[in-house]
Amino acid sequence: MLRAYLNYGLVASVVVWAAIIGVMAYRLNESPWRWAFVALVFCGGLTIAVIFWIKKYVDRLNEAEEKQESKL
Repeated sequence: MLRAYLNYGLVASVVVWAAIIGVMAYRLNESPWRWAFVALVFCGGLTIAVIFWIKKYVDRLNEAEEKQESKL
């Protein structure tokens, strides 16, 4: 469980943050700030995508390193 928390805790916190900002954007009728909040929600989604891309990249680097060590 600790490993899952360490792997996905940051993603979960960004999802919660984006959900709260999304609710705020939904409640801001006729406000010029509404679209800024919507943009923040999209940036949260982009942040999650970048986190998963970095995780995948690091995992591939570790696999390549393990293959090199096993050849020696």
